[in-house]
Amino acid sequence: MSMPQFPPVDSILSRDEAINAILTSIAMEETALSHIINAEGEKIQYILEHMNPDNCCKTTCCILKVNDSATSMLEQIADLQLILKNKMRIAERLISEEYTCSDTHSHHKPEKLPCPPRTSIPCPPKKEKP
Repeated sequence: MSMPQFPPVDSILSRDEAINAILTSIAMEETALSHIINAEGEKIQYILEHMNPDNCCKTTCCILKVNDSATSMLEQIADLQLILKNKMRIAERLISEEYTCSDTHSHHKPEKLPCPPRTSIPCPPKKEKP
């Protein structure tokens, strides 16, 4: 899979391009975090496969250090996941603001895509004219 191309910093993005860039950045961060989690698992597997049963004390100390390192990394990843979750909520709100939906989701602006299903992104209530 190739890496997405972001526009130059000095370019002006449309609303849709900006939302797509936000969603792409979330996906890229999630992919990076999955690689880090995988690397932590491989590190633990390596240590367990190469334990020296003749030197139990040193091996146990090493395993505990690796475990502490992996635990710390996973805690930091969990913190980043919360940040990404909030970033996704902001993107969902930006997307839902584009649509004017009825309760049945059957009406939408002709130039826009239909509203997403209610389960994934709730549409704002239809504003009544005074």
